[in-house]
Amino acid sequence: MVRVHRDEDEATFVGLVTLLPGPDRKRQLKSYLYRLIYHNPVPNSVGCVSTWEVEGGRLVYQVSLEMQENGRLRWHCSCADAIYRGEEENRPCKHVIGLLKVCAEMPAWSGQEVRRGA
Repeated sequence: MVRVHRDEDEATFVGLVTLLPGPDRKRQLKSYLYRLIYHNPVPNSVGCVSTWEVEGGRLVYQVSLEMQENGRLRWHCSCADAIYRGEEENRPCKHVIGLLKVCAEMPAWSGQEVRRGA
């Protein structure tokens, strides 16, 4: 689901909502909100492409997409799973997987490359 705030004739993007396994032991599905807090205005530049704030779990996390010098994209998340287990082994955490899933379902973004890099 995409939330859009309409201000007169101009639509403003607010965020994405998806269901992910929750933080409890039962891992019941829970709504997670992704809010875009930064988007690099210079296309194809090296460095941070975008940063999202993720709410829905125990804490608020940040997911960032980085353009590397070799042209590959790499995802980063501030959650413990990504920091201590996932990033070294190139395994995305549920926050990155959720964002990729939502982006893949959006027709306007389906032609853009947003998959994780190696």
